[in-house]
Amino acid sequence: MEIFEALDTRQTIRSYGDKVPTVDEIKRIINSARLAPSACNAQNWKFIAVLNNEVKQRLADAILEKYDEFEKILPQEEYQKMGRFKSHSTFFTSAPLLIVCVQTYAPKFLEGILENAGLSAKEIQDIRPDSQILSMGGAVENMSLASWALGYGSCWMVAPLIAQAKMRQILNLNDDEQILSLLAIGEPKVIPTRAIKKNLDDVIEIIE
Repeated sequence: MEIFEALDTRQTIRSYGDKVPTVDEIKRIINSARLAPSACNAQNWKFIAVLNNEVKQRLADAILEKYDEFEKILPQEEYQKMGRFKSHSTFFTSAPLLIVCVQTYAPKFLEGILENAGLSAKEIQDIRPDSQILSMGGAVENMSLASWALGYGSCWMVAPLIAQAKMRQILNLNDDEQILSLLAIGEPKVIPTRAIKKNLDDVIEIIE
């Protein structure tokens, strides 16, 4: 599939068939993440391809347990706002492939200099968005497009990270490793109507 065709047709998919991507396809998808730009070329990431259904279920159970914990401590009205994400947090168990996107710790050189210059944390945040998270976003988008080009749909997920600590234990991650996203991948069982996007004229400004 040509790159602009993939960009024009890609959709978020949450319902998957049984076809399991081959090891070569998995490597090709993750290689697209490896080739994404990263801040200062730190490449402080790794990608865990989970095919094992038992491991996926353990991750899902940890997420549901965390939602149940919040249900006990939050006022009902507040939990209802949060709880609507519950059903959208574990459907990855039906995906043949789950890629866990992990960031490893890397010092942020420029932020330290700005702090030494007397800037507050808010001032630094205003002028320095988290470049490492932006880098991971580029890597995940590359994988989403590569998956689509290979005939697989995907869903980029962050709601499950409510159970970050337990998920890290299940995946044997180190203390300096943080899960930034999950990417569920599989052959689309149903291709939904594409979500309505804003018109190009609504989001573009050209300064000549």
